[in-house]
Amino acid sequence: MKNKIFQIVCLFIFFSLFWYFFGDEYWEYRDLWKQEQEYRESLNIALEGFQFENIEEFWDNIQLFHTPNLHLLHDIVKQIDKAKDKIYVEVYIFTERDMRDALIRAHRRWVDVKILLENNPYKAPYLNDKHYQAFKDVGIDVRWSDPLNYSLNHAKMMIIDQSVYISTGNFSYSLFKYNRDFLVLFRERDFVEKLEELFLWDFQHKNIWIYDENLVLSPSYSRDRLTRLISSAEETIDFYFPYIADDDFRDSLFDIAKSGVTIRGIVEEKFYKENSDMVSDFAKQGIALSPLKSDKLHAKAINVDDKYLYVGSINFSTYSFDENREIGLIIKDSAIMKNFTEIFESDL
Repeated sequence: MKNKIFQIVCLFIFFSLFWYFFGDEYWEYRDLWKQEQEYRESLNIALEGFQFENIEEFWDNIQLFHTPNLHLLHDIVKQIDKAKDKIYVEVYIFTERDMRDALIRAHRRWVDVKILLENNPYKAPYLNDKHYQAFKDVGIDVRWSDPLNYSLNHAKMMIIDQSVYISTGNFSYSLFKYNRDFLVLFRERDFVEKLEELFLWDFQHKNIWIYDENLVLSPSYSRDRLTRLISSAEETIDFYFPYIADDDFRDSLFDIAKSGVTIRGIVEEKFYKENSDMVSDFAKQGIALSPLKSDKLHAKAINVDDKYLYVGSINFSTYSFDENREIGLIIKDSAIMKNFTEIFESDL
């Protein structure tokens, strides 16, 4: 009897101390877990009801840019210098100095600047450290991404007041000087607000997903969205990708090619030279892969039937689909499709 009373008293003391020291954290964790579950349930419902016909056209509120283009760098710096309210940056690699200095100037004139960087870029773990420290030294709220939420934060996004850039390239000088990359600029208010919500969840290290018909997100639903995109093709698929490293997505392309869809791909020259067997396998399926020789290819884009265009950070790789934080878009806009097709044909 005494042993039972002693055990009860010990349990009471344990739980009392637990609630005293960790009670608030427990309820906060429980509420966040519940919120995450609700987001996942609503996401699954939205994914089941997805139709490409529901993708929104942004008309004059969207622009497509391609690099190499140093003038674009200067224009972005000017936009940062004109910012009045906020600038939020979420990017895998940030080494560009003019953009860094412009963000510091914005912070000093009381613009709300928040920056989220990847702490461990693949094979370059210290690449972001210099800029991270420069931002921190002047008091900018800069943080590392949470590795518990995703393997790598490979996204490339910058929100400036009521506009947002989604990029296929990192914020480095190479993006503007040497790489073939694409950047999309949105000014559609509701969409910008949704991406701002996504940024703030990531910035607070909370694993909550955001859904939008035009949005393509990893690790939540990029595989589903891009597989559906290529499967919707009736006549043509043109794509840019530095490399291909996902068997399921590759096999989906093979199946679509067998149905009579014409598929052309531009890949990074080094990948093309070092993977002759894979290039041959694609050729056997009627898919022509070509290396980009004029610039270093870093773009990730898919054009389906000149109707829908994917642009974003997501590669044709398993990690990119299923493990990383990635942000991309599906665009429906005739002027942008025409612009993209001209660039693709020139590169091809």
